[in-house]
Amino acid sequence: MSQLGRLRHLHGMEGAVSVSAGSEAASRVESAFFANERRLGQFLVQMVRDRALAEDLLQETFEAAYNARRKVVDVENLDAWLFGIARHRALASLRRTRRMRRALGRMWDRGDGVAQRSDPPGEVMDVLDRLLSPDDRSLVVLRYVHDFDSTQLAALTGRSPAAVRKRLERACAALAREIER
Repeated sequence: MSQLGRLRHLHGMEGAVSVSAGSEAASRVESAFFANERRLGQFLVQMVRDRALAEDLLQETFEAAYNARRKVVDVENLDAWLFGIARHRALASLRRTRRMRRALGRMWDRGDGVAQRSDPPGEVMDVLDRLLSPDDRSLVVLRYVHDFDSTQLAALTGRSPAAVRKRLERACAALAREIER
């Protein structure tokens, strides 16, 4: 069963989807999600580096897209819109994780006995994680792994294409400096 089928079942939307299947907006969201499900899942895993969390975020992405299906009429690029929703979910999750790590660090510093756990060093995503903010990391991953151009990235981030290109340029320069070391 695809993620979409599981989502319908989990959220009790089986009837809702079939009732509104005549709705162009609902079927556009469903079709776009089905077409991008694997890429969205890969993007989320690359962002949060946790498969189980990425699956939860994928469900949240579908649910948010389905709940916002009436906005689809105004959306030019449905794929970018879905990736934008996924990106926002991933960034929010990363912020929550970062806050939790800081809280655990404060507890450790006070001597409450909670041990900090460092992530094992990994490959590329660890370098991206270490050097780039979550926002810049998402731009790099969407641009160079998922082939979104600056216009599409601008649409999903609310920035101008020039601002997106500049952020990507700076992020790539930081990565190049790290590689030169």
